[in-house]
Amino acid sequence: MLRDIAPNSFAPLTAVFKRGRFKEELNAELFLGSDLLCCVKLFLGRPPYYTPWAEVFHFNPAYLETEWERHVYCVLSRYMEPGDVLYAEYVEDRETFAALQRGAAPGETRLGKLLEQCGFKVVRDWYYPEGWLEGGMKLQAVKLR
Repeated sequence: MLRDIAPNSFAPLTAVFKRGRFKEELNAELFLGSDLLCCVKLFLGRPPYYTPWAEVFHFNPAYLETEWERHVYCVLSRYMEPGDVLYAEYVEDRETFAALQRGAAPGETRLGKLLEQCGFKVVRDWYYPEGWLEGGMKLQAVKLR
């Protein structure tokens, strides 16, 4: 359950958790040594109205396509239940961005394939997020198993 995730869940990365805007929201910064690897927003859910979700954003481009990128998504997958939603920003991921611009299906991109290897099904490309708090371009994926 996403509610059970803790800073040590991401070890050997260092995770700094902070309260979010709502009691069900947590913001995490993940570090590899002194380098900021990425940020993660966790919404723990508000049953029966809202289900849990997580969003990974500001992924350090120096660590794309490394074991650390995979580690972050697979850790989240371990704590998410079937049907929970993951949003993965790809603003800095030039390969995924280029593939989507060429018309590739979101699940066929580099990031989409990585998410599927970690137990998600990619369902949508949010190239134009709605509103103004939704952040940058991202893939939406649903936890399968």
